[in-house]
Amino acid sequence: MSTIENFDLQSHISASVVETFATMLSLEIKLVDVEPPPESSAPRMVGTLNFAGNVSGIFNVQTTIDFGRLMASGLLGMEPEEVDPASNIRDLIAEVTTIVGGNLKSALNGAGHACILSTPSITYGTDFSIKCLSMDRFTRFAFQHAEHVLIVEVGLKTVAGTDGIIELSSPDAMSRLPDVEIEKLNSLDYKTRLSEAVVNVFDTMLSLKLETMEAVASARLTGIRNVSSVCFAGDATGIVSVHVPEDLARIMAAGMRGMEPEEIEGHAEIEDLLGELGNIIGGNLKSGLTDVGLRCALSTPSFTTGSDFMIESLNLERYERYAFQCEGRAVFVEMGIKISDLVKTAAQAGKGIHYEVVDSQNDGGEKPQAQEKKPTSAASSQAPAEAKRPKPSAPQRPAVQPPPPSPAAPGTVETASAPEDFGLEILLDIPVELTVELGRTKIPIQDLLRLGPGAPVKLAKLEGEPVDILANDVLIARGEVVVRSEKYGIRITEITSRMDRLKGLR
Repeated sequence: MSTIENFDLQSHISASVVETFATMLSLEIKLVDVEPPPESSAPRMVGTLNFAGNVSGIFNVQTTIDFGRLMASGLLGMEPEEVDPASNIRDLIAEVTTIVGGNLKSALNGAGHACILSTPSITYGTDFSIKCLSMDRFTRFAFQHAEHVLIVEVGLKTVAGTDGIIELSSPDAMSRLPDVEIEKLNSLDYKTRLSEAVVNVFDTMLSLKLETMEAVASARLTGIRNVSSVCFAGDATGIVSVHVPEDLARIMAAGMRGMEPEEIEGHAEIEDLLGELGNIIGGNLKSGLTDVGLRCALSTPSFTTGSDFMIESLNLERYERYAFQCEGRAVFVEMGIKISDLVKTAAQAGKGIHYEVVDSQNDGGEKPQAQEKKPTSAASSQAPAEAKRPKPSAPQRPAVQPPPPSPAAPGTVETASAPEDFGLEILLDIPVELTVELGRTKIPIQDLLRLGPGAPVKLAKLEGEPVDILANDVLIARGEVVVRSEKYGIRITEITSRMDRLKGLR
C-alpha cells in the first residue's frame, strides 16, 4: 500500500480536469507549470468537497466569475452575459467539483486509501481564503484556457485509526442497508443538541457565556469573519459551521493562551482554536446520528476567513442556523444535513433560521415577528453580503394549474370556446424508455476486433459505485442494484441535478 506522500496527485488531477473540460464543456484546458496567481479582489467562486475516512482532507476548484460565465455559456448554449452566476455558474462549478473530486476519491480508494465524500459546497465573494487544517500534504495546481485560470487545491491527511462506525475496507460497504432506529432518528432534536453543545463548549473551554439572540442587527454582519467548518459523510452527509468575528476570535485565542488579544500574531492560534471548536460541536452531532444507527465519519476542519463571502452547502434536506451573543458580538452556528435514501425515514425536511436580521437602529428594541421559512435544498451561511444582496437561488418554476371555467352569462348561448389549456396532465401517459447503465469504457478498434465469448471488458466504474439510470438516454438518477425474488431491480439513491439533465440533452 502506497503512502499519501507517494500518491501521484498530479497525474490523476490533470487527466481528470482535462477530460472533464473536453467532454463536458468542449473546452481545451492544460496544466501549466507556474505558481498559481495570488487571490485577487475579483469576484470568484470555489467548489469544495471534503474527504472522510482513512484519508481526510479537502478538494477545492476555484475560478473567476468571468471564466465561469464562459464555461457555462458553452454548455447551456447562451451568451456569457446571459449566464446567471447565482444558479448557472454555481451548478456548473459544483458539478465539475463533484466529477473531478469523485475521480480522485476513486483513485485514492484504488490505491488503498479508503475514503468517502461529503456533499459539495460553494463559496463565492471578493475577499476570502479557504484552507484545511493539519494536512500531511497540500498541493495547488493551475490550469489555463486562453487568459483564464482554474485553480485546483488538494489537502490530504492520513487518519491513524477509525472508530469502527464505517467499514471502509469493503467497496460496497455504504450500499448495505444500515440498522437504524427510525423513531429515534425522527425525534432527534437538532436545535437543542447543537445549542447546548455550543453553549457548553464556550463555557467550559473558554469561560465565555453565550446567550441566544432572536434579532441580529445588520451592522453585526459586516467586517472580517472566521468560519470553522466540519463535514460528515456516510449515511448522513452534511456540515456544521461556527462563525466568529475577527475581534472575538482574538479574544478567545488570547484567553486560551493567557495572553492579551493584541499579542496574538497571525492566524495560527485562531485557526487551531476554531478548528477544535468545530471538531467538538461536529462530533457532538455525529454522536447523536451514530447513536440511532447511522454510519458517518467526520472530515478534518476547514477554515474560511475574509470580509466578503458567502458559503452555500448544496444537496441538503434540512438546514438550521442559530445566533448567539458573546462579549457584545454575534456568533453564528449552522447545520445542514441529508440522510441517505437507503435509510427509510420520514424525517421532516426544511429550513430554520432562528433569528431575524434587523436594522442597526432597531437592535435591542422591539423584536420583529418571526417569519415562516420554506424548506430548501441548499443552505447558505450567513455572511456580510447577506445585508447587501439577496441569497442566490435557482429560479423556481411555478406549478401549472388549469384555469377555472368561465360561466356563461344568463340567457345566452355559448357560440365559441376559448382554446383549452391542457397543462402537463396530457403528457403523463407518454411512455419513456428507462435504461440502467452498468458502466462504459473506451478501447482501441484493434482490441474491439479481438473480443469474443468469454473475453472480459473492464469498465470505468468501480465495484460498489452507483449505476446510472437514464430516461430516453438522459441521465435522471443513480442507484444501487438489488435482487428481489430472483429478479434484478434498482434502488434509487440520488436524483441528478438540473445541470446533469441539461448536459444529457446536448
